[in-house]
Amino acid sequence: MKRYLKLAVFFLGFFPFFLFRLAPLPAELIEPSRTLKSATDGPGQLAVFSEPPDLLVKLDGTPVGQTPVRLPEVNPGNHQLQVKQSVTEITIESGKTFHISLFRGKFIRFEVAEEQSLKVSEGNALPESEIPAQQASPEYNRIKKENRKAWERWMQFVNGSQNHF
Repeated sequence: MKRYLKLAVFFLGFFPFFLFRLAPLPAELIEPSRTLKSATDGPGQLAVFSEPPDLLVKLDGTPVGQTPVRLPEVNPGNHQLQVKQSVTEITIESGKTFHISLFRGKFIRFEVAEEQSLKVSEGNALPESEIPAQQASPEYNRIKKENRKAWERWMQFVNGSQNHF
């Protein structure tokens, strides 16, 4: 009798639980709290240069500074950029820097290379013993070194690793 009682308790108590547990329930959709896209929806950056410098820059009608100016956080999307009297439409992408310059009243958009390297094809490369030695004056070497330092400071400013030139 105890054996039948155990089977009755099992079937009456646990069996309906497993039966309802395995029954297909209507799927309830749960809204995701995060998406992969939101990880890249951060602000973009804007770098504005001009020749001559010190021109007033407005973004969507709001003054943001004088050239050269770097804005570290700009909402992605379309914006109106005004430098002095010249106006253009720009598109800021999330997580990217938009570089633009005003030269002689025209806007010039430019890309900044991540790493500049000089590549020589193997067919054109000369062995070091065949490279002609250049006789340069000390004054030429000093000016070349100063120009290289200025160029490196400029590239650091353009890339955003320094806030000033």
